[in-house]
Amino acid sequence: MTTWEQLRDAIRAELKDTSDDPAYKWSDELLYLYLKDALADYSLYLPVQADRAELTLSGDKYSLPDDFVKAVYVECGENRFLEERRPRPGRKFPSYAGRPFFYYISGGNLYLIGSPLESDKVYLTYLAAHPAPDDEFDDTHVFTLPANDEELIRLYVRAKCYEQTRSRQSNLDRFEERRSRQDNPLTPEVENLMDEYHRKLQERVGGRSITLNRPGRTR
Repeated sequence: MTTWEQLRDAIRAELKDTSDDPAYKWSDELLYLYLKDALADYSLYLPVQADRAELTLSGDKYSLPDDFVKAVYVECGENRFLEERRPRPGRKFPSYAGRPFFYYISGGNLYLIGSPLESDKVYLTYLAAHPAPDDEFDDTHVFTLPANDEELIRLYVRAKCYEQTRSRQSNLDRFEERRSRQDNPLTPEVENLMDEYHRKLQERVGGRSITLNRPGRTR
């Protein structure tokens, strides 16, 4: 399993930013910021599954976890699975007061259609974002993504680092875009790295299935 310290050292090696001088070209704080961006983007396509997280009721809604990406299953009462209610144009859903059979998600919260029993606990199995280190000093943090996918994170961070350098150099008169010259030498490097990231990400994701039938409710 790879730690943040090991991944950061690998990124610096690829950036050729391994000087013993503590004043690195790209600070640990900046690499950490780009790492969080990389994990957030990667998690949209290849999230990790979190199983049966118990949700807490607040008023008439249940707050979703901070790392929530997409719901997989919702249980209201152990092993009693609910169906997601999907809005349809022109259709008004009737009110319902019995034990829930449906749920919906809106504004970062989960709502049940109906009234759970007092003994019913609500569990959410969901696709989650891969956790990032607590801060740039959290060297012992262990990543949850597969070792083969660490290359994607390194590519993303390197592209963002070169993008920052390109932006700094663009402030020089020679490369200002508002002038006649637009030949910043780092532009191809940034674009090539980000293109490679998206190409390899698509290879990992592959094809996706499309559900054509509407699942029935479980009673």
